[in-house]
Amino acid sequence: MAEKYEVIINNSITLSADGMSWEYPQTDGEGSGATDENMMYREVLPERDKISLFFAQDKTEAEIREILKVRAMDECNVNFYDLREGKRLTKKMYPVSDEIKAKALINGEFFVEPFELRFIQTVPNDS
Repeated sequence: MAEKYEVIINNSITLSADGMSWEYPQTDGEGSGATDENMMYREVLPERDKISLFFAQDKTEAEIREILKVRAMDECNVNFYDLREGKRLTKKMYPVSDEIKAKALINGEFFVEPFELRFIQTVPNDS
């Protein structure tokens, strides 16, 4: 069983983050507002959940390579721990990340500057 800070991409790649955050935006649609009779209406649009993974400096070359492969995907199935549901879910999402700066050290190790990799849901939740 994967840990809460791990995501599984397309049932084949596991990314272990140093930190994770969840974003559950709520957006009102154009139909929200007041009528001429001063009645208020609210049209809530379906949510598009977002998760962010934080990666620190201690990543191996293989781990950096996996992150770069995921980052290049147009879309993927992401299995992650959902804070709202209190369990793991799989959602279709696309990856977006900060610039990734990796450096090779003289002793053969790799160093990567801290960065975030975010996943944004492509199909909104049912309302």
